[in-house]
Amino acid sequence: MIGAIFTEILAGVLLISGWYLWFYRRNRRRSRVLIQQLRIALGGHAQIVGIHWISPSRFHVRLRLFPEIFRHCSVAVQLVPRELPLSWLVSFVRRQKETLTFEADFDVAPGFNVEVHNQRWTGRTGRRRRHSPSVHYVDCCGPFVLTTRTDWQREITSMMNALVESRDSDFLTVCFRQKSPQFSATVPVSAVCSERGNGYEMFHVLRELADCAGASRF
Repeated sequence: MIGAIFTEILAGVLLISGWYLWFYRRNRRRSRVLIQQLRIALGGHAQIVGIHWISPSRFHVRLRLFPEIFRHCSVAVQLVPRELPLSWLVSFVRRQKETLTFEADFDVAPGFNVEVHNQRWTGRTGRRRRHSPSVHYVDCCGPFVLTTRTDWQREITSMMNALVESRDSDFLTVCFRQKSPQFSATVPVSAVCSERGNGYEMFHVLRELADCAGASRF
């Protein structure tokens, strides 16, 4: 009886270990492909100076940008946590995406804290009747801001316009902070590594956002 239990435990340990090692190596291979695609996407405007692994599914890529409009630049890459079955299941249920998060500082810290989130919702407003024609209505909502300030900043308006005009870059979040990292922007891995070539556009949007922060007087 005890021997059978021990055998089952050993088999489970070996199975989990084999699973972990397989996807550990797979994520390492995938990371090399993503780093190469990231280098191509930035269009020669960045040099990769170091790679640091935080976990089997997350690593940091340290960058040096040309021109040097950012300081202490890095890209945090979050892959699907396939190395553990439970983590993979949770990620699948939550529909988490693989993401790239660009983080950097400025020469002068922004005078404001801003968090921009890009959300999309779809749904029906009512049940369609059997004999009624198929008619679809689409309502689009422009960007809106929730703020604690009583005055308005022209630089924030320019930043919002830059994000709206860069829909193909598909930013998930953009943040400005008064403490390091003073700037961060998150995009899905698919937005940079697709065949549409949006990575080069993403670099220009990042530079435009940096100009907005540098123009702030607050």
